Amino acid sequence: MPPRERIWVDSKDVGHPAARPGTIATSLAIAALLVGACQPDPGERDGAEDLGAELDNAGFRDRVVEFVRDVTTDDPGLSCTLPLSAAQPFTVAVSMYDRGAVVGRGLAAGTELCEALEEATRRALAASGPDGSRVTRARFVVELIDHDYALVEYEGKGVELVRGLVPVRALDRAMVRRRIDEGKAYLLRVMDPALGGVHKYYHAPTDSFDDRLHTIYTASTLYTLLAVHAHDRDESLREPIARAAGFLLSMQRVAPDQPGHGAFHYSLDLRRLEREPRFVVGTTSKSIFTLIELHALTGDRAYLDAARLAADWLLTMQGDDGRVSSELRLDSNHTWSVSGRESMLYTGQVLSALSRLYEATADARYLDAAARTAGRLTAKVEREGCYVGDDYRSPNPISSSWVILSLFDFARASEDPAIRQTVWGCADELLTRQIDDPDDVYRHGRWQASLSSSGNGWLAEVLSELYLDCPDSDPDDCAGFRGAVVRLFRLLMQYTYSPENSFVARNPDMARGGVFWSARDRYVRTDSVCHAMNAYVFMVDHLPDGVLVELPEPPLAERLGLEERSGRLAGDEDEEVDDALEEDDEPAL
Repeated sequence: MPPRERIWVDSKDVGHPAARPGTIATSLAIAALLVGACQPDPGERDGAEDLGAELDNAGFRDRVVEFVRDVTTDDPGLSCTLPLSAAQPFTVAVSMYDRGAVVGRGLAAGTELCEALEEATRRALAASGPDGSRVTRARFVVELIDHDYALVEYEGKGVELVRGLVPVRALDRAMVRRRIDEGKAYLLRVMDPALGGVHKYYHAPTDSFDDRLHTIYTASTLYTLLAVHAHDRDESLREPIARAAGFLLSMQRVAPDQPGHGAFHYSLDLRRLEREPRFVVGTTSKSIFTLIELHALTGDRAYLDAARLAADWLLTMQGDDGRVSSELRLDSNHTWSVSGRESMLYTGQVLSALSRLYEATADARYLDAAARTAGRLTAKVEREGCYVGDDYRSPNPISSSWVILSLFDFARASEDPAIRQTVWGCADELLTRQIDDPDDVYRHGRWQASLSSSGNGWLAEVLSELYLDCPDSDPDDCAGFRGAVVRLFRLLMQYTYSPENSFVARNPDMARGGVFWSARDRYVRTDSVCHAMNAYVFMVDHLPDGVLVELPEPPLAERLGLEERSGRLAGDEDEEVDDALEEDDEPAL
């Protein structure tokens, strides 16, 4: 896991002694309305007061950026048209981002916003050093810390920031289509040009990859490119699909009578060009998903044969009671060992893989094995309810959604109406846990225990599949699924690199279309892109014209605390709780 990359500034992050005023109030409140300019003449105060009353959020942010840029010119005739003053000081943080890195930070306080902003900007400039070209390249982030108000510079204007995210306040179908095109281009850029495999991480702040190619993320990328190809009939995807498919097949262990025969190696070490002696049931299951689709596209029997061989290995990891062991690995003593810990994510992946392979082959062995695991999951639901956990996690929406999707796949393969009813009941229960708070642009659309883009993308993918299968006789529930997915789409777009929010990316063109993990962690994990893309592709033709979501920004006075604030603001402690509950695509042992 890469290190955390903090985006918003708190006072403790600013280490320069000069950046700390002698006394900074820990809790600031604006006692006066919009009055007075930065350094007004007595006769000008009434005009500035009127100007303050007329300012909206966009105008205010633009003027902040304009003033910060004026400070960088060191113009002796500096003037400010930000009509804000307070009985207690404003605490202002100014950060300079250059090629994804913070190169200067300044903190200052003052009863006049202009004077605090000017001082914080000068301290950020001093901290950045003497390189004048850095100032030209930099993008400035300005935070009114105690008022939870922030903005980032973009093309000379100020763009809203909420807890480090550039929020998406409106969504329509055209935006979904653009994200499909950008996500496809991103996946093609990050595929290894020679080997065809895909990394787990792209570290956007440093423009670098991890040193392994991962089988499951290659399989996921292929699955997404196949979905885009099926939807768009984009024949230019044939070559990269074939290249990645070659890597996928190369990662299957073919060693009859040896441990792991038929399974897929977890990763390839690019330094040694060695395949990792670790076989995770999730890696093999997701590879089966993709091999089935490759066979459907090409008709090449090799893909279906590889899927059968992989499924046969999965059967060796399943107990008579349907319980699934997590992985087989070669330990430091060169002894093969099996982990018995159970993950609903892994168990669900195995159940889905066996169910889908039965549909592709009609081989009853796979349906019989799937039935054992389906029975185990339905018993768990009857015993614990639909919101479940496992040996890795307390109850959470990701594990719960895997139970839903895998039972959905089994119900489709077995044509079992009772299982189908369980699926719809659990799906309805899951929807009730989605945060639906239009006043909370930061959280609206997600689940309390699913902070990351991967988890929310996965939920969007599952709910999209359910929507596409939703019976016409139940339009209310179908509309409920679509509404939940649309809320997730808006949320996911806040986590997608675009020109506006790429100030933390060293190479914005490379990062564009990548879906970063969270507001704290700005790396792109490949499955985040794939899950979001799958949901976009599944749903884009089922979205109506016009605005799908619109979350108006509260008035400036309310945003700055001059009026009662609506909605909730995230606290750091809440984020830590959410992050701890997040399920990895393949949780580490």
